Amino acid sequence: MSREWQVSRHGERCVACGRQFADDETFQARLYESAAEGYERRDYCLACPAQEPTPAVGTWKTKRPPRSAPRPQPFDREAIFDFFVRLEGADSPEKVQLRFALALFLWRKKLLRFERTHDAQGGEEWHFSQTGTDATFVVARPALDEDEIERLSQQLEQLMAGELARPGETVSSVDPANA
Repeated sequence: MSREWQVSRHGERCVACGRQFADDETFQARLYESAAEGYERRDYCLACPAQEPTPAVGTWKTKRPPRSAPRPQPFDREAIFDFFVRLEGADSPEKVQLRFALALFLWRKKLLRFERTHDAQGGEEWHFSQTGTDATFVVARPALDEDEIERLSQQLEQLMAGELARPGETVSSVDPANA
């Protein structure tokens, strides 16, 4: 019974004239009852009238999604978390700042759970626990100005794209191999 409700995705071409739909082109989709398949979807460009022997069960206009739309990079949880852990105990300001930014990122992605803050001799510290384990982490909260926030944002973008460990780049000071 579930098969009868399965409807195919959008087509790549007009079923009447065979012309391929362009990115973001509006076209008309029509739904027909089919004894063999339950329901069948047929897509028509707006210039082609549907000439079917039976009336459509439903019709709607839709757009062809862009073919070249970039797909988001998969998030490598283990690699990012491992990098965060390896930055523990780092003393350079850049590494302390990056570790704090990674903690916030991992918190947002629910890999870390925020527990509490407290004032320490060197400044404020944030306490996190790893989701699903007993592991805990203390992360120094650095004071960040606008330039440092921008630099951290660029480093995180490069990290997510897998570019952080390239030798010779300005972010090499936080290369995970040297953390």
